[in-house]
Order: sequence, then C-alpha cells, then structure tokens
Amino acid sequence: MEVRPVEREAVGRGRPVVMTMHRAKGLEFRKVLLFDVSVEAIPRSLRDQEYSEADHDDALLRERSLLYAAATRARDQLVISWSGQASPLLEGVRGAA
Repeated sequence: MEVRPVEREAVGRGRPVVMTMHRAKGLEFRKVLLFDVSVEAIPRSLRDQEYSEADHDDALLRERSLLYAAATRARDQLVISWSGQASPLLEGVRGAA
C-alpha cells in the first residue's frame, strides 16, 4: 500500500498518510497507528537534555500532552505499538503492561 506525506491542507481521503505527532494536532482520522511508543523512543527529549527538576517535570508534561494529542486524533480505532518495553507514558493504558 502506498503512503504519502501530508500537508495540513491536503489530508483528504484515500491512501494512508504519515505524519509526526506535532503535525497531527487539530486533525481527526478514523484510524490512527502510533509506532514505537517504547521506553527508548518516548520521551526522547528527556534523555537528550539536562534539566532541573522543575524543567524535567515540565518537559515530561509536554511529552505526555503530545502523546495524548496524537492518540486522540483517532475517531474509531487507535493502535499503539512498541518494541521491548512500552513508554512509561503509557502506564495505565490497557494492554501496555
């Protein structure tokens, strides 16, 4: 199946689209697949930077909010995948244990 990158103005119907979680903000889809929501991938920014405790908590909240926004783009079906251990941001999500 062919996929295509998407611009906000050109989502339309038909073939699947691929985009970042940031680009998906404000859009809605029948089905959403989130790939590699693993401990190694999300929250990446927390591993790449040195933060004070307050800044760390703020960065973690931003990462959690971004994941929530991406997950809530799904109207009918959401599938989340990961390899190895699931991201700690998925704690409490059914099937993420």
